Parts: sequence; structure tokens; C-alpha cells
Amino acid sequence: MMTIRKIALSILLAAGILASIHSATAQTPGTVVTCLYPWCVNHVQIVQGASGTPVAKIDWNQIQLAKKLTGATILWVLAGAPDYEFRSDSVVITGANAAGSSAQFPVRERTASRFALDDVNTNDLTYEYQVRVYRKDSPPGAAPVAVSGSIVNAYN
Repeated sequence: MMTIRKIALSILLAAGILASIHSATAQTPGTVVTCLYPWCVNHVQIVQGASGTPVAKIDWNQIQLAKKLTGATILWVLAGAPDYEFRSDSVVITGANAAGSSAQFPVRERTASRFALDDVNTNDLTYEYQVRVYRKDSPPGAAPVAVSGSIVNAYN
């Protein structure tokens, strides 16, 4: 019985140490995140702007893929916005490197609250993108609430 308690205590202690290390290295939303795993999540929220109109916000303005992490999936999750949804054009590569980007970032998943692109890109170019979120009751062609960010395989 004493051995089981020691093992349980050791597990709890190790979990506490790992949690403190993670919190010490956690990055602040609204900045750059380095994605180290096959799935990188970026939350999208709709908040009220200073003028009272809806504004989209994302956790990470730039997603950097760790060295040789080609093939990772970048997932945008619409959080806490039940009146809004993703549509077929909700994540669009923009800017100077937009041409041909659909081959670099094919769509993996698309639902009303999740939009995922696979990053099969092997270059170190920066790809700017725009996330577009629509009111559920808006007709096709309606103006979205949008926010921009970028993706870079900075370490290839």
C-alpha cells in the first residue's frame, strides 16, 4: 500500500513540475506561436469593437511551423460565437504569395465552427491569410467580420 502511495505522489509531483514548466513557457495570445505538433489550433472570437461593431480576434497573429514539421494541420476554431459561422471562403491566403497557395495549404476540414488547412509547404515564405466569419443569418455575398494573420515555415 505504501508503494502505491509513493507512486501516486511521484506522478502528482511530476505533473506539477510539467505544468509549471508549460506555464512558464506559454506564449501570449496576439503574438507569434511556434507550432511543434501535427495540429496547431488558433481560436477565433467575435468581440465588440470600440465602436460597438463586431470585430474578429485570433489567438496568434503569426503561426510558425517548427523545423521539418511539413504536413501539420492548422485549425481555426470559432469559439464563443454561436451567431457566427465559417463558410467555404473563411480562410483565404492573401498577399504576395497567394498565387498557388491552394496547393501549399489544401483544405482538410470545414464545418460551421472549425476550418482546417494542411500545411504541405516546404519553403520559408511568409503566407498572409484572412479569416472571415459570417453571421449565420446573413445571405451569400454578405460582408464578413475578418481578421488577418500569417503562417511561415520559418525553420525549413
